[in-house]
Amino acid sequence: MELNLEKLQDIEAMAAALLPPSEIAILIGISPEQHDLFCEMCRSHRFSAIYKSYHKGKLTTKFELRKTVVKLAKAGSPAAEPLADKYMLEQIAKE
Repeated sequence: MELNLEKLQDIEAMAAALLPPSEIAILIGISPEQHDLFCEMCRSHRFSAIYKSYHKGKLTTKFELRKTVVKLAKAGSPAAEPLADKYMLEQIAKE
């Protein structure tokens, strides 16, 4: 499945808004026959432009949210500190 640059940018923006692949497929006009393939490509076709666009959008939001949590934790937010600790433990576990 090949999509133009505009569709790939749409996928990235929608993934950044945390929409799942099944909803993105509908919004960008993927045919019902290709819906499952699109969702599979978002999940597991690591070398496809679709996978890269989807994950870049998703990870961009994850990065922005984590930056905010860390900033709040450094400022002494009691709600943000446990989240920042959790993120540190996740990072250590994945190293």
